[in-house]
Amino acid sequence: MKYANENGALTIFLEGSIDSQNVHDLEKDIKNILEAHPEEKTVLEASALRYISSAGLRLLIKLQKEASSPITICEVSPEVYEIFDMTRLNKIMDIRKKMRQISLEGAVPIGRGRSSTAYRIDSETIVKLYVDGVSLEKIQQELDFAKKAFVAGIPTAISYDVVRCGNSYGVVFEEISHADTVGGTITAHLDRFDAVMEKFVELYKKIHCTSIKDMGQFPAAKDRWMGWVKGMEPYYTPAETDFLKKMVDSIPERHTMVHSDYHENNVLCQDGEMVLIDMADVGYGHPIFDLAGGAFRVHCSDMPERKASHGLTPENMHRFWDAVVRLYFSPQSPAQCQEIKEMCEAFGFLRSALFPMKHAQIGAELRNLHIADARKNLFPRQDWALAQINKLNKYFPAVVE
Repeated sequence: MKYANENGALTIFLEGSIDSQNVHDLEKDIKNILEAHPEEKTVLEASALRYISSAGLRLLIKLQKEASSPITICEVSPEVYEIFDMTRLNKIMDIRKKMRQISLEGAVPIGRGRSSTAYRIDSETIVKLYVDGVSLEKIQQELDFAKKAFVAGIPTAISYDVVRCGNSYGVVFEEISHADTVGGTITAHLDRFDAVMEKFVELYKKIHCTSIKDMGQFPAAKDRWMGWVKGMEPYYTPAETDFLKKMVDSIPERHTMVHSDYHENNVLCQDGEMVLIDMADVGYGHPIFDLAGGAFRVHCSDMPERKASHGLTPENMHRFWDAVVRLYFSPQSPAQCQEIKEMCEAFGFLRSALFPMKHAQIGAELRNLHIADARKNLFPRQDWALAQINKLNKYFPAVVE
């Protein structure tokens, strides 16, 4: 029996027919899989399920009763869903119809990341297509985060539908007319650079003043980064790992929002207003978790192996980062501006050292590139890096949460 295990979700694939002839063998197979993955959230993927009898329905109810958390049944065909509806099983279990298939032929890409690409379908519709392998549960979590952030006052794009395009999932966003990414807007209209950057940083600061910890579900950014440190242990020496833990642990606690991937391709510019479109890694914590990402991206823009992954040219990336620092911190002198950049740069090197865990699907060559970068720019400068920690309270005053 086929199954997959990703991001804390166990997906078991149901196929063919489930009836009295095979239900007992099927039960054994499913329970063996569940016993091997007892801590995982369970999803039954039913796109290849053609028929289910009353014996199969009783098995699903039994599995749900014995499960420690709700079981989701997804990708159910209209014919099989009719059985669930008629027997009202869909009233007591999380059962979702098969998603509609769409084509992106002729669609214009407007933003690209490692896990997804945003396409414009028409003047008011955008589809965010995830790379093959990103689970439905991960996508649903992102959509839930977006809705909660919207309720908290952050302008996010709310999804209209979840669809399939080939083997990949996509999310449809509607009523986003005349929008482009901040990166695309800057590239096409350099004369609007200052006005766009002011709005971009205004939203950045609003995010960092919005308390979300008590809204539920949102993870602590520090916990996520500590998890990345643990994941990188096989690639670093014990001494290097201890230093990474020390840096992450030194970051002050805070309950305000961090986007965790706030950059020019994850924010839409719509009629002069900013709208977030990527909420997969939203959590709460200190703003340096976000500013580190900005320093990391401008650092990578100078690495020949990484230039192609950014929408802006290296020259515009540096101009972009200079504007972020100037508008976010309002430095009083060139010396203070440099001091702020060094503070962010230290944590940007830390993010670079942990980058292979943020994007676990990257290949060995890119992983080794970031390990080498850490051994060149971070580990030999430990005293310098630790000295930057003392600046966090200076440049990030406490907020009322």
